Amino acid sequence: MSGERRIRQLPPEVAARIAAGEVIERPVSVVRELLDNAIDAGAKRIRVTIVEGGLRSIEVSDDGRGIPPDQIEVAFERHATSKIAGAGDLGRVETLGFRGEALGAIVAAAEVEIVTRAEEEPVGVAALLVDREVVRRSARAAPVGTTITVRELFARVPARRNFLGSAASEGRQITTLVSHYALAYPGIAFRLEAGRRPFQTSGDGNLRHAVAAVYGAEQGEAMLEVKHEEGDIGVAGLTGPPSLHRGNRTGIALFVNGRWVQSAALRFAVSDAYQSELPGGRYPVASVALTLPAEAVDVNVHPAKAEVRFRDQRGVARVLRHAILNALEGAAPVEWTLGAGATAPESAGESPRPSLRERLQPPEGSAAQPAFGGDLGRATDDSAGGRQTQRETLPLLRVVGQVAATYIVAEGPDGMYLIDQHAAHERVVFDRLKANTGREEGVQPLLEPVLVELDRTATAVFEEHGSHLTRLGLTLEPFGDAACLVRAAPAGFGDGDIAGGLRAMLEKLGNERRVADPFDRAAASVACHSSVRAGMALSLEEIRQLVEDLGATASPRTCPHGRPTLVHVRQDTLARQFGR
Repeated sequence: MSGERRIRQLPPEVAARIAAGEVIERPVSVVRELLDNAIDAGAKRIRVTIVEGGLRSIEVSDDGRGIPPDQIEVAFERHATSKIAGAGDLGRVETLGFRGEALGAIVAAAEVEIVTRAEEEPVGVAALLVDREVVRRSARAAPVGTTITVRELFARVPARRNFLGSAASEGRQITTLVSHYALAYPGIAFRLEAGRRPFQTSGDGNLRHAVAAVYGAEQGEAMLEVKHEEGDIGVAGLTGPPSLHRGNRTGIALFVNGRWVQSAALRFAVSDAYQSELPGGRYPVASVALTLPAEAVDVNVHPAKAEVRFRDQRGVARVLRHAILNALEGAAPVEWTLGAGATAPESAGESPRPSLRERLQPPEGSAAQPAFGGDLGRATDDSAGGRQTQRETLPLLRVVGQVAATYIVAEGPDGMYLIDQHAAHERVVFDRLKANTGREEGVQPLLEPVLVELDRTATAVFEEHGSHLTRLGLTLEPFGDAACLVRAAPAGFGDGDIAGGLRAMLEKLGNERRVADPFDRAAASVACHSSVRAGMALSLEEIRQLVEDLGATASPRTCPHGRPTLVHVRQDTLARQFGR
């Protein structure tokens, strides 16, 4: 065996950095581990402060029991913990942390400063750790508790740092994490300082108040109480009425013995309880905690401790589904009306909803677009937003009709075209928005501003993309810590429901990953919520206008998100299907 290939023992510092990468993947991993330690230490108040999404610095401060002076160095060693003593304890873990890896992994990946004071000590201790070594230590006046500051995460591991997202993206993940901890522990006062407007909860123990802090007061008031027990499984929390739903499952927050978990089986159980209550593709909002005997759950199955394994997963899912069904059946019937503080589509606060024909017509003063081209041009997309090296065209199409109030049927030179009316109108509106960027064409000032409450994730998305949305004609102003005022919107935005449209758009914008350019991403989200919807019956004249407008766009075959706008069934394919 050559010398270059000889097996050798890695130096301790290299092994430590490799191990750190398994535990600490990104800034949110640091925050999660420090929150776990704070909660295990009995904290009642926890403050998280991040700079540049946690890339520059993360500080977590708590009023827990603190660390005795003679245990500070030990606390930062690998596999050092006070929470378990032997292998047998792994079968009945009752704390959030238990591996003893968190602090050791963090100090291997960053510079760490700790200020801590144990309950029985008259003064605190401050220590600075670099490369897993204490380089400075001194006595310091401090309240009981611990403050840990992590600076320049992965500065010494540039390969890992290169794989991190933007500061805004990393910050959103931390916001989501802290929000879920606030839902899991309503008796702890959380405060997150990550920008201009901090997020905080009262810590009064009322879950409804925590939900209001995360999702907004309206949602907090509307939630239904969940309380159910079967055998040794307890279920408690809040779940939304059928009128409260989202386009994805991110609104379902599930906790097992105080731990936020990602469980497809449990999320499905919650969604399944709403099966006959919600339209297809919509999901409920819920914050539900399950309590089980510690030995019935294995929490040591995922590096991030985000997944657990149940001794009887089907049984747990069945109990959870029963709990949600009981909450829905015990609630008074919920009418599909506007919530308190919402504005009706044709109230004085909004311009009247434009007719469909008005929404399909280009605004006055906009540049005239050519009609259809002849042959299909070849094109190369640089992004789903539609930057082209050569303009794409459609053949001349004859409109035949509409199917299921969702798809347009048209005939072309070589067969049949099925057009998704929503995706097609998205493309038309997207191109129009970009062409009119910074101009007033197609923008409707509201007679009175509309107040919209936002949850923490939506607030972070609003702060990140606010300037882009303004350029697109959506004039928003911050209002307090978790709300904004809408003063103007593109024609047809939100289908007349400005508040609902804005919340849905910010939710979609926060989850959008297919469009790379931030401005195009914002434009695509605005276009989505300003377009005709599936299930909307169109007149023949409106269909023809939409098809004509689609043919005049730069990328008529894809919507701004990259999905197809049409399907072409060739004439010979039809002939084969009928045996001709």
